[in-house]
Amino acid sequence: MGKSITVADRKNLPHIVAARQRIENLWARGTDYCESTVAEAQAHARMLHLDMDFTGECQLKCFYCDRTPDRYSDVPNRTELTTEQRKDIIRQARELGATTIEFPGAGEPMIDPGFWEVLEYIHDNDMIPVVFTSGWHLNELTIDRLYRLGATIFIKHNSDDPRVQDKMVGVKGYGRVATRALHLLVERGFASTIPTRMAIDMVVTPHFQDMEEIGTIFRWCRDNNVHNYIMTLIPEGMADHRQVLFEKRRADELIEFMARIDREEYGLEYVPSRPMGGGYRCRQVNVGLFVNLFGEVYDCNGLGRLLGHLRRDSLADIWQSTYARRVRQPDQNGFCLLRERQWQGVDLGPMDRKTEQYLHWRNRHEADPVMENALDEISQVEIHRRGARSRAVDVEILPAGARPADTLPAQAPAKP
Repeated sequence: MGKSITVADRKNLPHIVAARQRIENLWARGTDYCESTVAEAQAHARMLHLDMDFTGECQLKCFYCDRTPDRYSDVPNRTELTTEQRKDIIRQARELGATTIEFPGAGEPMIDPGFWEVLEYIHDNDMIPVVFTSGWHLNELTIDRLYRLGATIFIKHNSDDPRVQDKMVGVKGYGRVATRALHLLVERGFASTIPTRMAIDMVVTPHFQDMEEIGTIFRWCRDNNVHNYIMTLIPEGMADHRQVLFEKRRADELIEFMARIDREEYGLEYVPSRPMGGGYRCRQVNVGLFVNLFGEVYDCNGLGRLLGHLRRDSLADIWQSTYARRVRQPDQNGFCLLRERQWQGVDLGPMDRKTEQYLHWRNRHEADPVMENALDEISQVEIHRRGARSRAVDVEILPAGARPADTLPAQAPAKP
């Protein structure tokens, strides 16, 4: 995979030298928030990061898919955000201070009809688009366009063996296409900056946990200035309760294995933080929000604690609400509540986990009006994996500064 670097030279690579001063220099551009940056943003109640779902459509059939039922496009009687609504939400996020707009899914972002228009809008507003992609739609033309738009790319790469890649995603021929796309990204220059503009997105499962290969891929990332987003499963969606969870002990072994390579071969010293390897520490909850396909707002796309609904409140109202401020107050610094809850045996379905903490909090405090609006909105739809049925009409996304009474139409009678 790409150029080979001798062990003697590894410690003197420019990005490795930079990482000794600031470990975040090894993270991907647009996600490289250091502790001081986060602290300053928190002190001024400023948002830095917005996650947003594009389409729920995807050509792959990954057995480890972590999507919950509300992140599929085939949920009937629910209205997905339009391209114009997404752009307005991004505008609201920018007004709150956001500098990065990340697209983790829900399906394959690049097949959304509004994908390029939204990325152009982000670029025109001097923000960084971060795109998670399978690589299926990456070629010389799309890669060049993404480069010119200032995008950071996270490309799925679970193995150097195309046959293993095919098995993990359930599509024959995928591995060959994705591997070529990975090399095209390097050739175009996505890994030529510090911090880098590319990362591999690798999920380690009990089905495929070859530590030798993980070490090979990890070293390739370090040698070539590619951020390694190597982690265990998020126990949601199809990954939930199917014994594909890389248990807590194995997760510890993985991050210690990667830390040892960094220490002995690259001269990098850090305290690893479960579940992410390579010194990476997620700080999303402290400085960001996640908006799903339908305008529901959560603290992150993994755990998804419900914080509000954009059909009832503006992004600013949600960001500044009492409960949202409470959720982002503790220092996250790499802690992943979802995985820790699962490892501790807290066994709730994915939809229940989204509201459980607020309901406990409400028992001890006054109800948060923004959260009550959101609970009322999601109660209009009964969601399950095979679809949903709506008990009320959908309404338009609430513009910044508007109040619900100004924009909400009267409810139509429920359909039988």
